[in-house]
Amino acid sequence: MLRKIWRHQTTRQFARFCLVGLANTFVDFLVYLFLSRVIGLYFLVANLISVGIAMSSSFIFNKYWTFKNRENNHKIQFAKFTLVNIVYFILNNSIVFGLVHFAHIGDLPAKVVAVGVGIFWNFGANKWWTFR
Repeated sequence: MLRKIWRHQTTRQFARFCLVGLANTFVDFLVYLFLSRVIGLYFLVANLISVGIAMSSSFIFNKYWTFKNRENNHKIQFAKFTLVNIVYFILNNSIVFGLVHFAHIGDLPAKVVAVGVGIFWNFGANKWWTFR
């Protein structure tokens, strides 16, 4: 049964997407911790910067490795990718803000929840819209 699931292209793409996301999440958290803990930036400012940096490498890895997209319409795809990530950023920050301020959860667990929710948004939007 697992072989049958693995044969499905979307399953393999989701696995690759998760690996790219894991690497970008690692970068996101390292930058976030540096900015919020070492430099002392307000957590939403630190989050804005860390998400932006991690997102910058994601386009290339997802285009060429995850979705194996070889189309030459880079500008259009990058614009779509940016829009998808703007929505992700709003979603991510809304979740972090809501969990920190209203649910009184620490910023790091809130960030973990936000990233978890964002994975499904980003994969679907990029697979079926940005790189289809």
